Amino acid sequence: MKHWFQSADAVAWAVSAVAMGGGLWSSSASSVRAATIASCATPAMARIEVTCATKDQPVHSCEPADVKLACEGANDAIYFLNAQGFNTANRVLIVVAHQLPAAGTATAGGLYLDSPDGCHGDRAQAVHLLSYSEFKKFKNWFHIPIEDALYRSLAAHEVAHAISDCNFKFARPTIQAKEYMAYVTMFATMAPAVRARILRKSPGHGYEGDWQMSTLIYMADPMRFGVQAYRHFLKPDNGRRYLHAILAGKVMVE
Repeated sequence: MKHWFQSADAVAWAVSAVAMGGGLWSSSASSVRAATIASCATPAMARIEVTCATKDQPVHSCEPADVKLACEGANDAIYFLNAQGFNTANRVLIVVAHQLPAAGTATAGGLYLDSPDGCHGDRAQAVHLLSYSEFKKFKNWFHIPIEDALYRSLAAHEVAHAISDCNFKFARPTIQAKEYMAYVTMFATMAPAVRARILRKSPGHGYEGDWQMSTLIYMADPMRFGVQAYRHFLKPDNGRRYLHAILAGKVMVE
């Protein structure tokens, strides 16, 4: 998918342009990229371009304070997926702005767009994040108040989409396959205390298998899907093995 988050108790992300919890949207990355990178809240605000200390990760932002959290979230995702045996070499541009591209929605906090050049072209894939100040206006995410740690997790989720999309070994993976990757990465790298609060708010034992992780299940309640997918990942027979089964198209296909 391409990302999501929803207001109040649901915030959105997108992978190739999906707004979690609201539906699917497809969009051309090249048609929205330039306008978004150029946008700041006011003409007086200067957009800065920063490279994260880890892995030469470029970030464009109007608000310097947001760059640190975006870089930390990106690093979290890269470190985790690299440890799971993913190829993390593809470049991912992070764009922080006060408004998402047209492919997003009013309830979206983040968006991931494929590069027109694919995973190994000269142009980076683009992850778009609302500025932290705009993201906080949603007030809650996963039923808890938004704080710095959740914004960092938002960045990790979107960057995980960009990286995992370049690791699939077959065309057109399902939405739930893509979201499983992003949610697992997000929860695995989340601050433990914050993760514990979210898990307490959403009780359950995790999915038993991929037959319980359909597109309809995901679309009906993306937040619950994410929590239960993470619990599924933690089960002894899943973990890294299951991630690679998804990449190979052995599970979570329709």
